[in-house]
Amino acid sequence: EVYPLSTVEKILEHCESSGQSFWEYVESCEGKEIWPFLETVWAAMCSDLETGLRTPGTLPGALGLTRKAGSFHRKAALLNAELRAEALLAAYAYAVAEQNAAGGVVVTAPTCGSCGILPAILYRLRDAYHVDKADILRALATASLFGNLAKANASISGAEVGCQGEIGVACAMAAAAATQLLGGTPSQIEYAAEMGLEHHLGLTCDPVAGLVQIPCIERNAHAAVRSL
Repeated sequence: EVYPLSTVEKILEHCESSGQSFWEYVESCEGKEIWPFLETVWAAMCSDLETGLRTPGTLPGALGLTRKAGSFHRKAALLNAELRAEALLAAYAYAVAEQNAAGGVVVTAPTCGSCGILPAILYRLRDAYHVDKADILRALATASLFGNLAKANASISGAEVGCQGEIGVACAMAAAAATQLLGGTPSQIEYAAEMGLEHHLGLTCDPVAGLVQIPCIERNAHAAVRSL
């Protein structure tokens, strides 16, 4: 009910006629108070990621799964530039997803099980391209718009529609955010989001022993790389 337009097609038409970008459309619907809220969201994402990178040990549960984010992060330094970029992205996604699997406080983006993808992308692009906080917050607004569209027109529940509704939507949100940060037009942003979701269609939700650990954590890392 906050957003008068409920499809990408109509929002794109609005952006073309008004000259607004996606984040400006979000602001027009939400009000300027959205920015302090998104600043809190971004701070929580960074805290999750950084805590996950420096926390060793084993995740709770019967699987006895060892945390891998810190190890991946250290090994990334040994790789060439191209491989290092992907390794860092995976490490960041692992860090947040492992925080979730350990019962930590995470940002649902759009769900807890897919919480690592969007933070990983934003954190990586911030460091690689020296993106300022205002641009990060605008990218978050755009990502949230696509998450809301998926929720309004389909579902973000893994229990209801499979992991395509969690990991697939998160990949779409991250692809949209990344495209905006790299200078994409609204139509390019929409197309990136569509591709991010399209290639996860049919992905089932099948956690081992009912825990959000295997294959859930790995899916966060793969989808982060794919979204970029």
